[in-house]
Amino acid sequence: MYTENQLKCALLMSSELSLSQISQDLGEQSYPTGEKTQKTWLTISEALAATIKQAVQDGRVSTGVMDCAKLLGCSPNRVMMCVLPEIVREDVSVHIQHTLIRSFCWENDIRLLMVKDEDRLSDLVNNSKEKTATEAAQRKSVSCMLIEEPIDGLSEADTFVCGYHDTVMLGDILPKPVIQLPE
Repeated sequence: MYTENQLKCALLMSSELSLSQISQDLGEQSYPTGEKTQKTWLTISEALAATIKQAVQDGRVSTGVMDCAKLLGCSPNRVMMCVLPEIVREDVSVHIQHTLIRSFCWENDIRLLMVKDEDRLSDLVNNSKEKTATEAAQRKSVSCMLIEEPIDGLSEADTFVCGYHDTVMLGDILPKPVIQLPE
C-alpha cells in the first residue's frame, strides 16, 4: 500500500491538476456565481511559467549569479524560490555555481526547482524571443533565478508551485523531477 504522502506526490506529478481543488484543500473558499463555470486545470509547468511571468511583471526576480548572490547574502528570508536551469553543457564554472547555490538554498530553506530548457526560461524572464543581435546581447542571464515573496500574498499559481515543491521535491521521490516549461 502507498502512504498518504506518496499518493499526494503522485497526484502532484500527474499531468493536470485542479487549482480550485487545491485552494479548497488549503482552506480557501471559492464562491460559485451560479453560471456554468469551468474548472481551471494547470500543469506544474504552466503554474511555474505563470509564477515567473507575474514575478517579472512585479519586479520580484533576480537573475544572474552576481545579483542572486547579493540578494541571498543580504536577505535570504525574502526569497520565495530559486529556479535553476538544468546544466546541459560541460561547463565546470556553471556546475560549481549551481552546487554552491543549491547548498545555500538548502541551508536557508529556500525552495529550489530545476527546469529543463534555459532558453525557454530566458524567454519568460526577458518577455520575448530576441529579434536582433543587440537584443540577444542585452538579455538577462538565467543561469540562476530567484523569485522574491510577493508583498500582497501568494497567488493561486504561487501556492500551487510552492505546494508542489513542498510535497514532491521534499518527498521521497527519486530522481527529483526537472520541470519542462511550456512553449
